[in-house]
Amino acid sequence: MRSLPSLTALRVFETAAKQLSFTLTAKHLNVTQGAVSRQIKQLEDYLGVPLFIRLHHQLKLTDAGQQLLQSLHLSFN
Repeated sequence: MRSLPSLTALRVFETAAKQLSFTLTAKHLNVTQGAVSRQIKQLEDYLGVPLFIRLHHQLKLTDAGQQLLQSLHLSFN
């Protein structure tokens, strides 16, 4: 049986999706930008889809990222 993604990774994703910045997410969560990036990468690997479109100094949500954000927003609230 496949384990579920960590709650930490889901919280990091939710914050990053709202901020659209790994750097601001790291500051908000008091972790390093590298830690945020690793959590997002692990979640993307787990789900098998990219969650962000990474542009030069800009992030955008993919359709899968938008769907996950909506699901998490409902679940966390």
